[in-house]
Amino acid sequence: MFSRRIPEALEPNAWSVRLAALHAAGALVADLTDSNPTRTGLSPLAEAAGVLAAAPALPYDPAPLGLLPARAAVAASLTAPGIEVSPEQIVLTPSTSEAYSQLFRLLADPGEHVLAPAPSYPLCEPIARAEGVRVAHYALAFDGRWHLDRGALEAVAPGARALVLVEPNHPTGSCLDAEDRAFVEELAARHRMALVVDAVFADFARDPARPLPSWLGERRALTFVLGGLSKRCGLPHLKLGWIVVAGPEHERRGALAGLEWLGDLFLGVASPVQQALPDLLELRNGFAARVTERVATNLVALARLVAARPECTALPADGGWSAVLRVPATRTDEAWALALLERGVAVHPGHFYDFAAGEHLVVSLIVESATFAAGLEAIAAELRAG
Repeated sequence: MFSRRIPEALEPNAWSVRLAALHAAGALVADLTDSNPTRTGLSPLAEAAGVLAAAPALPYDPAPLGLLPARAAVAASLTAPGIEVSPEQIVLTPSTSEAYSQLFRLLADPGEHVLAPAPSYPLCEPIARAEGVRVAHYALAFDGRWHLDRGALEAVAPGARALVLVEPNHPTGSCLDAEDRAFVEELAARHRMALVVDAVFADFARDPARPLPSWLGERRALTFVLGGLSKRCGLPHLKLGWIVVAGPEHERRGALAGLEWLGDLFLGVASPVQQALPDLLELRNGFAARVTERVATNLVALARLVAARPECTALPADGGWSAVLRVPATRTDEAWALALLERGVAVHPGHFYDFAAGEHLVVSLIVESATFAAGLEAIAAELRAG
Protein backbone atom coordinates (compact mmCIF):
# COMPACT_ATOMS: atom_id res chain seq x y z
CA MET A 1 0.00 0.00 0.00
CA PHE A 2 2.81 2.40 0.86
CA SER A 3 5.63 3.92 -1.18
CA ARG A 4 9.10 2.38 -1.10
CA ARG A 5 10.29 5.77 0.08
CA ILE A 6 9.06 4.74 3.55
CA PRO A 7 11.30 2.15 5.26
CA GLU A 8 9.69 -1.24 5.67
CA ALA A 9 10.86 -1.55 9.28
CA LEU A 10 10.19 1.39 11.57
CA GLU A 11 10.74 -0.36 14.91
CA PRO A 12 13.05 1.52 17.32
CA ASN A 13 16.45 0.03 18.09
CA ALA A 14 17.35 -1.53 21.44
CA TRP A 15 19.04 1.64 22.72
CA SER A 16 15.97 3.78 21.96
CA VAL A 17 13.61 1.26 23.57
CA ARG A 18 15.66 1.19 26.77
CA LEU A 19 16.01 4.98 26.83
CA ALA A 20 12.23 5.40 26.52
CA ALA A 21 11.70 2.95 29.37
CA LEU A 22 14.10 4.86 31.63
CA HIS A 23 12.43 8.16 30.75
CA ALA A 24 9.02 6.69 31.55
CA ALA A 25 10.26 5.38 34.91
CA GLY A 26 11.98 8.65 35.78
CA ALA A 27 15.25 6.75 36.15
CA LEU A 28 17.44 8.73 33.77
CA VAL A 29 20.06 10.65 35.75
CA ALA A 30 21.84 12.47 32.93
CA ASP A 31 20.83 12.78 29.29
CA LEU A 32 24.07 13.69 27.51
CA THR A 33 22.37 13.45 24.11
CA ASP A 34 20.21 16.54 24.61
CA SER A 35 21.13 19.23 22.07
CA ASN A 36 17.81 21.09 22.24
CA PRO A 37 18.65 24.60 23.51
CA THR A 38 15.05 25.16 24.65
CA ARG A 39 15.56 22.34 27.20
CA THR A 40 19.07 23.21 28.36
CA GLY A 41 18.44 26.74 29.61
CA LEU A 42 20.18 28.52 26.74
CA SER A 43 17.40 29.53 24.34
CA PRO A 44 16.08 33.13 24.49
CA LEU A 45 12.51 31.84 24.84
CA ALA A 46 11.03 34.78 26.76
CA GLU A 47 12.70 37.38 24.55
CA ALA A 48 11.51 35.62 21.40
CA ALA A 49 7.95 35.45 22.74
CA GLY A 50 8.08 39.19 23.37
CA VAL A 51 9.34 39.85 19.85
CA LEU A 52 6.55 37.78 18.33
CA ALA A 53 3.91 39.45 20.50
CA ALA A 54 5.11 42.89 19.40
CA ALA A 55 5.19 42.04 15.70
CA PRO A 56 2.53 43.86 13.65
CA ALA A 57 -0.57 41.92 12.63
CA LEU A 58 -0.21 42.22 8.87
CA PRO A 59 -2.36 40.57 6.20
CA TYR A 60 -1.13 37.40 4.54
CA ASP A 61 1.29 38.26 1.74
CA PRO A 62 2.62 35.03 0.23
CA ALA A 63 6.12 35.23 -1.22
CA PRO A 64 7.67 32.02 -2.64
CA LEU A 65 11.25 32.97 -1.72
CA GLY A 66 10.23 34.66 1.54
CA LEU A 67 9.27 38.22 2.41
CA LEU A 68 11.90 40.69 1.23
CA PRO A 69 12.42 42.43 4.62
CA ALA A 70 13.02 39.04 6.22
CA ARG A 71 15.46 38.03 3.50
CA ALA A 72 17.23 41.38 3.89
CA ALA A 73 17.56 40.75 7.64
CA VAL A 74 19.20 37.36 7.02
CA ALA A 75 21.54 38.87 4.43
CA ALA A 76 22.58 41.66 6.80
CA SER A 77 23.23 39.19 9.62
CA LEU A 78 25.50 37.08 7.39
CA THR A 79 27.42 39.93 5.78
CA ALA A 80 30.91 40.24 7.28
CA PRO A 81 34.29 41.73 6.35
CA GLY A 82 35.17 40.32 2.94
CA ILE A 83 31.76 38.62 2.58
CA GLU A 84 28.84 40.39 0.95
CA VAL A 85 25.43 38.69 0.98
CA SER A 86 22.46 40.25 -0.79
CA PRO A 87 18.74 39.64 -0.10
CA GLU A 88 18.39 38.37 -3.69
CA GLN A 89 20.59 35.39 -2.76
CA ILE A 90 18.36 34.33 0.15
CA VAL A 91 15.57 31.75 0.05
CA LEU A 92 13.57 31.18 3.24
CA THR A 93 12.41 27.68 4.22
CA PRO A 94 10.53 26.24 7.21
CA SER A 95 13.72 24.49 8.43
CA THR A 96 17.09 23.19 7.30
CA SER A 97 15.49 19.79 6.74
CA GLU A 98 13.00 21.40 4.35
CA ALA A 99 15.90 23.17 2.66
CA TYR A 100 17.50 19.79 1.95
CA SER A 101 14.21 18.53 0.50
CA GLN A 102 13.81 21.54 -1.75
CA LEU A 103 17.38 21.27 -2.99
CA PHE A 104 17.10 17.55 -3.73
CA ARG A 105 13.91 18.28 -5.70
CA LEU A 106 15.72 21.06 -7.54
CA LEU A 107 18.92 19.19 -8.34
CA ALA A 108 18.14 15.48 -8.78
CA ASP A 109 15.65 13.35 -10.64
CA PRO A 110 14.30 10.20 -8.94
CA GLY A 111 16.98 7.51 -8.88
CA GLU A 112 19.91 9.92 -9.20
CA HIS A 113 22.36 10.28 -6.35
CA VAL A 114 23.93 12.89 -4.13
CA LEU A 115 27.07 12.60 -1.99
CA ALA A 116 27.09 12.93 1.80
CA PRO A 117 29.88 12.62 4.38
CA ALA A 118 30.41 9.82 6.87
CA PRO A 119 30.59 10.14 9.78
CA SER A 120 27.86 12.74 10.07
CA TYR A 121 24.39 13.35 11.46
CA PRO A 122 21.97 10.77 9.96
CA LEU A 123 19.61 13.28 8.34
CA CYS A 124 20.61 13.49 4.70
CA GLU A 125 19.87 9.89 3.73
CA PRO A 126 16.24 9.65 4.95
CA ILE A 127 15.38 13.04 3.47
CA ALA A 128 16.91 12.02 0.15
CA ARG A 129 15.01 8.73 0.28
CA ALA A 130 11.77 10.61 0.84
CA GLU A 131 12.51 12.56 -2.34
CA GLY A 132 13.35 9.42 -4.34
CA VAL A 133 17.06 10.28 -4.41
CA ARG A 134 19.92 7.94 -3.49
CA VAL A 135 22.86 8.84 -1.25
CA ALA A 136 26.45 7.69 -1.76
CA HIS A 137 28.74 8.32 1.20
CA TYR A 138 32.26 9.65 1.06
CA ALA A 139 34.62 9.26 3.98
CA LEU A 140 36.00 11.78 6.41
CA ALA A 141 39.20 10.11 7.56
CA PHE A 142 40.90 10.61 10.93
CA ASP A 143 44.64 10.32 11.48
CA GLY A 144 44.96 12.73 14.38
CA ARG A 145 42.92 15.29 12.43
CA TRP A 146 39.86 15.02 10.22
CA HIS A 147 40.34 15.31 6.46
CA LEU A 148 38.80 14.15 3.21
CA ASP A 149 39.50 10.72 1.81
CA ARG A 150 39.96 12.24 -1.64
CA GLY A 151 40.22 8.92 -3.43
CA ALA A 152 36.92 7.73 -1.96
CA LEU A 153 35.27 11.00 -2.96
CA GLU A 154 36.62 10.86 -6.52
CA ALA A 155 35.27 7.31 -6.85
CA VAL A 156 31.65 8.26 -6.09
CA ALA A 157 31.64 11.67 -7.82
CA PRO A 158 30.77 10.69 -11.42
CA GLY A 159 27.08 11.26 -12.03
CA ALA A 160 26.40 12.81 -8.61
CA ARG A 161 24.03 15.77 -8.67
CA ALA A 162 25.20 17.38 -5.44
CA LEU A 163 27.90 17.10 -2.81
CA VAL A 164 26.77 17.72 0.76
CA LEU A 165 29.19 19.25 3.25
CA VAL A 166 28.47 19.84 6.94
CA GLU A 167 30.74 22.63 8.18
CA PRO A 168 31.44 22.22 11.02
CA ASN A 169 30.44 18.60 10.87
CA HIS A 170 28.05 17.15 13.40
CA PRO A 171 29.11 15.33 15.49
CA THR A 172 32.85 15.46 14.71
CA GLY A 173 33.02 19.27 14.85
CA SER A 174 35.51 19.20 11.99
CA CYS A 175 35.97 21.62 9.09
CA LEU A 176 37.86 21.02 5.87
CA ASP A 177 41.23 22.70 5.62
CA ALA A 178 42.04 25.09 2.77
CA GLU A 179 43.47 22.35 0.52
CA ASP A 180 40.46 20.08 0.96
CA ARG A 181 38.09 22.99 0.36
CA ALA A 182 39.87 23.86 -2.89
CA PHE A 183 39.76 20.20 -3.93
CA VAL A 184 36.01 19.97 -3.27
CA GLU A 185 35.25 23.13 -5.20
CA GLU A 186 37.34 22.04 -8.18
CA LEU A 187 35.72 18.59 -8.12
CA ALA A 188 32.23 20.09 -8.03
CA ALA A 189 32.97 22.44 -10.91
CA ARG A 190 34.55 19.63 -12.96
CA HIS A 191 31.62 17.24 -12.48
CA ARG A 192 28.95 19.98 -12.60
CA MET A 193 27.81 19.08 -9.11
CA ALA A 194 26.21 21.58 -6.80
CA LEU A 195 27.65 22.06 -3.32
CA VAL A 196 25.13 21.92 -0.47
CA VAL A 197 26.85 23.28 2.65
CA ASP A 198 25.03 22.75 5.95
CA ALA A 199 26.51 25.58 8.02
CA VAL A 200 24.05 25.58 10.93
CA PHE A 201 26.90 25.44 13.48
CA ALA A 202 29.07 28.03 11.72
CA ASP A 203 28.75 30.55 14.59
CA PHE A 204 30.18 28.15 17.14
CA ALA A 205 33.94 27.90 16.78
CA ARG A 206 35.68 25.87 19.46
CA ASP A 207 38.19 28.71 19.75
CA PRO A 208 36.19 31.98 19.61
CA ALA A 209 39.37 33.85 18.66
CA ARG A 210 39.58 31.79 15.43
CA PRO A 211 36.33 32.05 13.45
CA LEU A 212 35.46 29.09 11.27
CA PRO A 213 35.99 29.36 7.50
CA SER A 214 32.93 30.42 5.53
CA TRP A 215 31.44 29.10 2.30
CA LEU A 216 29.66 32.40 1.68
CA GLY A 217 30.97 34.78 -0.96
CA GLU A 218 32.10 34.13 -4.52
CA ARG A 219 32.22 30.44 -5.48
CA ARG A 220 33.41 28.55 -8.56
CA ALA A 221 30.59 25.98 -8.36
CA LEU A 222 26.88 26.44 -7.74
CA THR A 223 26.72 26.54 -3.93
CA PHE A 224 23.87 26.50 -1.43
CA VAL A 225 24.72 27.46 2.17
CA LEU A 226 22.11 26.46 4.77
CA GLY A 227 21.35 28.10 8.11
CA GLY A 228 18.43 28.85 10.37
CA LEU A 229 17.01 30.11 13.64
CA SER A 230 17.30 26.70 15.27
CA LYS A 231 21.06 26.84 15.82
CA ARG A 232 21.87 30.49 15.12
CA CYS A 233 19.47 31.87 17.72
CA GLY A 234 18.51 28.76 19.71
CA LEU A 235 14.91 28.92 18.48
CA PRO A 236 14.15 25.56 16.79
CA HIS A 237 10.42 25.83 17.54
CA LEU A 238 10.01 28.91 15.34
CA LYS A 239 10.71 26.82 12.23
CA LEU A 240 12.61 29.14 9.92
CA GLY A 241 15.68 28.35 7.89
CA TRP A 242 17.39 29.80 4.85
CA ILE A 243 19.43 28.96 1.79
CA VAL A 244 22.10 31.34 0.49
CA VAL A 245 22.63 30.74 -3.24
CA ALA A 246 26.09 31.49 -4.66
CA GLY A 247 28.17 30.54 -7.66
CA PRO A 248 28.35 31.43 -11.38
CA GLU A 249 25.67 33.97 -12.23
CA HIS A 250 23.73 31.96 -14.84
CA GLU A 251 23.59 28.90 -12.58
CA ARG A 252 22.64 31.00 -9.58
CA ARG A 253 19.80 32.65 -11.47
CA GLY A 254 18.51 29.31 -12.71
CA ALA A 255 18.62 27.88 -9.18
CA LEU A 256 16.72 30.83 -7.73
CA ALA A 257 14.07 30.54 -10.43
CA GLY A 258 13.67 26.84 -9.68
CA LEU A 259 13.48 27.41 -5.93
CA GLU A 260 10.90 30.15 -6.47
CA TRP A 261 8.75 27.72 -8.48
CA LEU A 262 9.04 25.06 -5.77
CA GLY A 263 8.42 27.59 -3.02
CA ASP A 264 5.25 28.73 -4.73
CA LEU A 265 3.87 25.20 -4.48
CA PHE A 266 4.19 25.05 -0.69
CA LEU A 267 4.51 28.59 0.74
CA GLY A 268 5.70 26.86 3.90
CA VAL A 269 7.20 29.65 6.05
CA ALA A 270 4.76 31.23 8.51
CA SER A 271 4.25 34.96 7.99
CA PRO A 272 4.49 36.04 11.67
CA VAL A 273 7.99 34.62 12.14
CA GLN A 274 9.10 36.26 8.88
CA GLN A 275 7.71 39.60 10.03
CA ALA A 276 9.50 39.28 13.36
CA LEU A 277 12.75 37.99 11.86
CA PRO A 278 14.79 41.23 11.97
CA ASP A 279 14.27 41.45 15.74
CA LEU A 280 14.62 37.70 16.32
CA LEU A 281 18.04 37.73 14.68
CA GLU A 282 19.15 40.36 17.18
CA LEU A 283 18.96 37.65 19.86
CA ARG A 284 21.76 35.63 18.28
CA ASN A 285 24.72 37.27 20.03
CA GLY A 286 23.41 36.70 23.53
CA PHE A 287 22.55 33.11 22.70
CA ALA A 288 25.97 32.46 21.14
CA ALA A 289 27.69 33.86 24.24
CA ARG A 290 25.72 31.52 26.51
CA VAL A 291 26.48 28.51 24.30
CA THR A 292 30.19 29.39 24.17
CA GLU A 293 30.36 29.62 27.95
CA ARG A 294 28.48 26.32 28.45
CA VAL A 295 30.62 24.48 25.90
CA ALA A 296 33.84 25.80 27.45
CA THR A 297 32.76 24.72 30.95
CA ASN A 298 31.81 21.25 29.78
CA LEU A 299 35.03 20.84 27.81
CA VAL A 300 37.00 21.48 30.99
CA ALA A 301 35.07 18.69 32.70
CA LEU A 302 35.65 16.44 29.70
CA ALA A 303 39.38 17.15 29.81
CA ARG A 304 39.42 16.04 33.45
CA LEU A 305 37.74 12.75 32.50
CA VAL A 306 40.27 12.08 29.74
CA ALA A 307 43.18 12.90 32.05
CA ALA A 308 41.85 10.50 34.69
CA ARG A 309 40.91 7.74 32.24
CA PRO A 310 43.53 7.75 29.43
CA GLU A 311 41.87 4.74 27.78
CA CYS A 312 39.22 7.24 26.68
CA THR A 313 40.16 10.05 24.30
CA ALA A 314 38.23 13.08 23.07
CA LEU A 315 38.73 13.66 19.36
CA PRO A 316 39.77 17.20 18.34
CA ALA A 317 37.14 19.51 16.88
CA ASP A 318 36.93 22.92 15.25
CA GLY A 319 33.41 23.82 16.35
CA GLY A 320 29.86 22.73 17.04
CA TRP A 321 28.01 21.55 20.13
CA SER A 322 29.15 17.91 20.37
CA ALA A 323 32.14 15.89 21.49
CA VAL A 324 33.24 12.47 20.23
CA LEU A 325 34.85 10.08 22.70
CA ARG A 326 36.87 7.11 21.51
CA VAL A 327 36.42 4.26 23.99
CA PRO A 328 38.14 0.86 24.29
CA ALA A 329 37.22 -1.76 21.71
CA THR A 330 36.60 -4.31 24.45
CA ARG A 331 32.93 -4.01 23.44
CA THR A 332 30.91 -2.31 20.73
CA ASP A 333 29.91 1.31 21.08
CA GLU A 334 26.28 0.18 21.30
CA ALA A 335 27.21 -2.10 24.21
CA TRP A 336 28.96 0.84 25.91
CA ALA A 337 25.89 3.03 25.39
CA LEU A 338 23.52 0.35 26.70
CA ALA A 339 25.71 -0.21 29.77
CA LEU A 340 25.69 3.52 30.47
CA LEU A 341 21.89 3.56 30.23
CA GLU A 342 21.87 1.08 33.11
CA ARG A 343 23.81 3.71 35.06
CA GLY A 344 21.11 6.24 34.17
CA VAL A 345 23.20 8.09 31.56
CA ALA A 346 22.31 8.50 27.89
CA VAL A 347 25.03 8.90 25.24
CA HIS A 348 24.81 8.17 21.55
CA PRO A 349 26.73 5.17 20.19
CA GLY A 350 29.00 6.17 17.33
CA HIS A 351 27.38 3.82 14.84
CA PHE A 352 24.38 6.17 14.77
CA TYR A 353 26.68 8.52 12.83
CA ASP A 354 28.43 5.97 10.58
CA PHE A 355 31.90 6.02 12.10
CA ALA A 356 33.95 3.68 9.93
CA ALA A 357 36.32 2.26 12.52
CA GLY A 358 36.78 2.22 16.27
CA GLU A 359 34.26 2.50 19.07
CA HIS A 360 32.90 5.97 19.75
CA LEU A 361 30.42 7.72 22.01
CA VAL A 362 28.88 11.10 21.18
CA VAL A 363 27.80 13.62 23.82
CA SER A 364 26.19 17.04 23.64
CA LEU A 365 28.24 19.92 25.03
CA ILE A 366 25.27 22.18 25.71
CA VAL A 367 23.81 20.00 28.45
CA GLU A 368 23.49 21.84 31.79
CA SER A 369 26.93 21.61 33.38
CA ALA A 370 25.96 19.82 36.61
CA THR A 371 24.13 17.19 34.57
CA PHE A 372 27.10 16.89 32.23
CA ALA A 373 29.49 16.37 35.14
CA ALA A 374 27.23 13.70 36.65
CA GLY A 375 27.14 11.90 33.32
CA LEU A 376 30.92 11.98 33.02
CA GLU A 377 31.24 10.44 36.47
CA ALA A 378 29.12 7.52 35.29
CA ILE A 379 31.25 7.18 32.14
CA ALA A 380 34.38 7.09 34.31
CA ALA A 381 32.83 4.40 36.49
CA GLU A 382 31.90 2.30 33.47
CA LEU A 383 35.43 2.68 32.08
CA ARG A 384 36.84 1.45 35.40
CA ALA A 385 34.49 -1.53 35.25
CA GLY A 386 35.86 -2.30 31.80
